[in-house]
Amino acid sequence: MIWQTTIRSFVPAALFCVLAGAYAPMAHAAQWVVQPAASEIVFEYQSDGNPKTGIFSRFEGTGEFDPDDLGTADLRLTIDTSSIDLYDVLASSFAQSAEWFDSKNHPDVIYRLIKLTPIEGDRYEAKGQLTIRGEEKPITSEIELSIGDDAAEAKGSLMIVRLDYLLGVGPSAAFVEIGPEVVVRFDLRAVRAE
Repeated sequence: MIWQTTIRSFVPAALFCVLAGAYAPMAHAAQWVVQPAASEIVFEYQSDGNPKTGIFSRFEGTGEFDPDDLGTADLRLTIDTSSIDLYDVLASSFAQSAEWFDSKNHPDVIYRLIKLTPIEGDRYEAKGQLTIRGEEKPITSEIELSIGDDAAEAKGSLMIVRLDYLLGVGPSAAFVEIGPEVVVRFDLRAVRAE
């Protein structure tokens, strides 16, 4: 569940980064579409003191980027919470329960890019809003962008505090100890929209 949160955080950050990376070949805003089949969102967490990993297999995102006006960069990423995979059927199902992502009432995690700032070379700082279980919080991450004429790739990682999003707040906490922080690592690829 922590993993899920992390992944969700990663995915949004990576996506907007990909969009931002389209700066080299364009002179005006370009539309970009994330390619889930070519992308990866992995999260890492601690369960009873042991390192664990998980993924989100279904997500989609679109964005716009103008190299001459980073302030107008836009990205919206939606992640299907029911697509969480903890490599264990029971654990994955529990992660979708009311104590965690509550997929029935909150089917999506949503990331919205707010601001993109160049750091150095191919590195950017991305600030956005992440919404999980109806809890919206600001989130910042650093990304590396690789941009071509029609394709872009964004890599990076970020950390989220699961309790900020009410993940894992329930009776199960008395039986399984899940670490408070989740690290999300992403490798996102996008193509220019037709």
